[in-house]
Amino acid sequence: MRSPRLRLADLRSGWCIALSASIFLANSAASSTLIVSNPKPSLKAIDLARLTDLGPSSPGSGEHIIALSPDRRSAAVQIRTADPSGNRYQIQIVVVDLTSAAPPRTVDDGGDISLQFVDGIGGRTVSTGYPAATPLIWSSDGKWLYFLKTLGTISQVWRASVRGGHSEALTHEPEGVGDVLLSSDGRQLIYSSRRRDPSLAAAFQSESLQGFRYDSRFIPLFDNGPQQRVTDTVTRAIDLPNGTARDATPLEAASLARNSKVGRRRPEATSGTGEIAFVIDASPQQATSEDRVAIRRAGGSVQVCSSPECSGALSLWWTSDSSRIRFIRRYGWGDGEMAIFEWRPGAERATRLYVTSDLLIDCQPVDEQLVCARERSADPRHIIILDPKSGRTKVVYDPNPEFHRLALGRIERLNWRNEFGIETFGDLIYPVGYVRGRTYPLIVVQYISRGFLRGGVGDEFPIQAFANRGYAVLSVQRPVTRLRPGSNDDSIALGKSDLKLMDRRNVLSSIETAVWDLVQRGIADPRKIGITGLSDGSSTVQFALINSSMFKAASVSGCCWDPYQDALVGPGAAEAYHESGWPTLIDYDSDFWSHMSLVGNARSIAAPLLIQQSDDEFRGALPSYMALKQAKHPVALYVFPNEHHVKWQPAHRLAAYERNLRWFDYWLKGIGNGREWKSDN
Repeated sequence: MRSPRLRLADLRSGWCIALSASIFLANSAASSTLIVSNPKPSLKAIDLARLTDLGPSSPGSGEHIIALSPDRRSAAVQIRTADPSGNRYQIQIVVVDLTSAAPPRTVDDGGDISLQFVDGIGGRTVSTGYPAATPLIWSSDGKWLYFLKTLGTISQVWRASVRGGHSEALTHEPEGVGDVLLSSDGRQLIYSSRRRDPSLAAAFQSESLQGFRYDSRFIPLFDNGPQQRVTDTVTRAIDLPNGTARDATPLEAASLARNSKVGRRRPEATSGTGEIAFVIDASPQQATSEDRVAIRRAGGSVQVCSSPECSGALSLWWTSDSSRIRFIRRYGWGDGEMAIFEWRPGAERATRLYVTSDLLIDCQPVDEQLVCARERSADPRHIIILDPKSGRTKVVYDPNPEFHRLALGRIERLNWRNEFGIETFGDLIYPVGYVRGRTYPLIVVQYISRGFLRGGVGDEFPIQAFANRGYAVLSVQRPVTRLRPGSNDDSIALGKSDLKLMDRRNVLSSIETAVWDLVQRGIADPRKIGITGLSDGSSTVQFALINSSMFKAASVSGCCWDPYQDALVGPGAAEAYHESGWPTLIDYDSDFWSHMSLVGNARSIAAPLLIQQSDDEFRGALPSYMALKQAKHPVALYVFPNEHHVKWQPAHRLAAYERNLRWFDYWLKGIGNGREWKSDN
């Protein structure tokens, strides 16, 4: 293993001041606990694969998981339970009573999963593989729920009686329905649909007969031709009193368009007296460029909360008497906690009411309390009622009540700085049956460590199943690299590719610092360290295999970056990657690639590499895979059909879980004969 030629400390950037790495443990007393037995059944990969999920996996700021009834006494949610044996999901719409212990009611049972589509790099519409958010809309009288239900790949507007027992489709659009909105008077449902445009289809067919010119419409990574556009969006409305459908008016179409952009808007709330609370950029005169909570009064004047506590609001709302604003923001070491603050307009500072290391999602006010979706490190998502002043919480709906009958590894929150002084946090998951003084193989999982610790970003690396197989697991939150392109420090101007390497080194340093601390504590065996990652986490693994000798086995998805990527991602995406710091194809001999390319470093890679890739991304892994094979290096590549960046099919997720368990069992613990990994060599 050659030493990397570029070290960030040598760049003398102001933020790269090497500090002595020190880890501050959230509970030092807990680290000496001796666990000698656990009578609970072992958690297996199948237990994680079968969990019931509540709402979208990664909800945006404008997407609701919880739909509150008009009287704020009930909540509607969509849940999905994975069935790996049938490779399907059971989808249900459930109504929960927030004021009593009555069991939840299923008001609609059935349908298929709907996947999220986004504008990808280069402008192409692609599926992430994550489930899409499903709008749940209460009728103004609280008797009906309107929602999108997917059968096959087509979504229609349905309605279900809140009492249960009756649901029906309201639309029958051939191309399905996209967005849906209930009008402010509750009398119209406004929705968007796509209609096939004969002229667009004819133009595409005509072009195909002449051959498609290769341009930004192409992304060879995904398929062989350009993205085909043969439909246009139309807006329709249903008059609910009589059930008739018609073309929407311009005002109705505009209201739906505004609603569909809610996920890109900053938090905003209107008081009972008409004042608007919102988030505004700090003025140039302030010492920071962070945003601030502010209010706009009826006359148009704006008042800003200038204290640091008022920055970074993720959501905000008025108290019931409209006298104060409450908001949720990241808080604490490395922004590893969530806190609720209260600001009375005119006050110099905001007051902290509540702080937690739990992940709070889609919190909505009910009087002085909040209804939130919550995740804890060892608790899948559930719904709570939270009193911010007292800190008291009450679970009102748990879709996985049986989960805690299983054996779970104890979890310890870690806070530390990497060698550049950047704050990072993460979680140590102890092996089930941990014995103090015994060292264990350690697996690093990336790159978000907030909320329920299930399988890392992309959910392919089963954390608690590893813990039940005798592994310690380090779940790492990706640190933020704060230096920006174009900035000068110590008279050094850095190019974008230098900044890209600085970012990679920053992430790797955070991981190495924490791992070495666990080695020094006598928990991790330095000869048995594994690393995993999807997407950005895969990039970190790739960089680590070239620039570190710490890791003895690795597993990735969404891999790999090499000089030839421009030819695979297409012209539009390539340009976007260049803007973010990746070199161009004609710079294939750039020093950058000596620190990043598996192809260029194949002969010196030491750790065996498992690659589990979707069929619309596996071509990106082929150069690295072939180079490692030609270097006689242990490598295995598996391709999953009809998958995307994140694997959505239950059977595939379970297969990825179990293959990762077998991979690390073989390379870190010597379990198995290795025939599975040598079959194609």
